[in-house]
Amino acid sequence: MNLFDLVGDWVYFYAIYSRYYVGDVDADEEDNNLLVDLESVVLVLLGFCILSTFLSLWTIQTTTLATCGKKSMCCNCTVPRLSLLGIVLEDLPQFVLTCYIDYNLVGALTPAAVMNICSSLSALVVRLTSRYEQVQDDKNDSDKLKPIVEFEMKE
Repeated sequence: MNLFDLVGDWVYFYAIYSRYYVGDVDADEEDNNLLVDLESVVLVLLGFCILSTFLSLWTIQTTTLATCGKKSMCCNCTVPRLSLLGIVLEDLPQFVLTCYIDYNLVGALTPAAVMNICSSLSALVVRLTSRYEQVQDDKNDSDKLKPIVEFEMKE
């Protein structure tokens, strides 16, 4: 689900960038209701896209190492902690920023904004409802392999 959210963020960034810098749509500075200039908005969106990419790659790397029984690349972060970090630093601000930009520039949500909001909301729901298995330390590995029921063979 992180990848869908990542794609949604980058598609929305490209839509805003192409709308106002490439010239797909005329950028009318006088009709927008933004409190900051458009260049700052594009830079903030780029920052959130880079943060989303970093968190997605870090989560994938941590999940891969966790299945191998190793620790995370730094800070001993687990997948649930990274999910919480993604919700607080990426999903919720991206949702608010997308609504703010589109309602103040266009007056309604664009298709790229709808895709970004749907991907952020679906990632939020998955992150909130998923249960991640914790990797136990090597000293507790023997507890995992104990049989539930023991049978004795009679001859």
